[in-house]
Amino acid sequence: MRIEVHDVTVAYDEIPALSNVSLTLDGSGVVMLTGPTGAGKTTLLRLMYGDLLPTHGSVAIDGVSTTSMRHAQIRAMRRRQGVVQQNCRLVSDYSVFENVLMPYALAGKSKVDATRLCLDLLADMNISYVRHKYPHQLSGGERHLVALARAVATQPEILIADEPTGTLDEKTSASVATTLRSCVERGMGLVISTHSSGLVSAFPDALVCTINDGVLLVNTPQSEIQS
Repeated sequence: MRIEVHDVTVAYDEIPALSNVSLTLDGSGVVMLTGPTGAGKTTLLRLMYGDLLPTHGSVAIDGVSTTSMRHAQIRAMRRRQGVVQQNCRLVSDYSVFENVLMPYALAGKSKVDATRLCLDLLADMNISYVRHKYPHQLSGGERHLVALARAVATQPEILIADEPTGTLDEKTSASVATTLRSCVERGMGLVISTHSSGLVSAFPDALVCTINDGVLLVNTPQSEIQS
């Protein structure tokens, strides 16, 4: 999935959240968005999955402008993406198991296969112990782990994650990094906003992009800096 952000400005009440931002992602590899709170990272991610339209400029997914997409096209695009938002957006009246099972069902898996895959994923993420709980019964960290499991369930072409380890302890964050590396090794693209230097360092080949006051700086990949 190719995502092209071209000369984009997003303004709220005439105050720019992003200013003349351009970035092209070819759907593979890892991109890390860093920068202070309020810098515009979440706004950029929302543009990438069609939850927000630019005030000026354009965002295109595989050559199609999000501004011209119909609702059906946006839904089809999002089925190819995995999205983890800061507020997680779990279905409140679904259990953890049902939340993570949902993408398998939408992908047309049989009940038997979907159940097996769901249980395996919960075990891999070390959250089997909460499978019968509901979102309001979870800690913030547990909610983020469930949201991440749901997002990667059907191996989307690209995962877009907003602070996926922001509420996790160091050990759990390292486990999440391992899970994400495994997804990347299987060909999934990854775009993450994060304040975690540990998560950034877990992906030495990532392209690190810093956003500050709505302005994007594309940095040299870490592997080139370290060499």
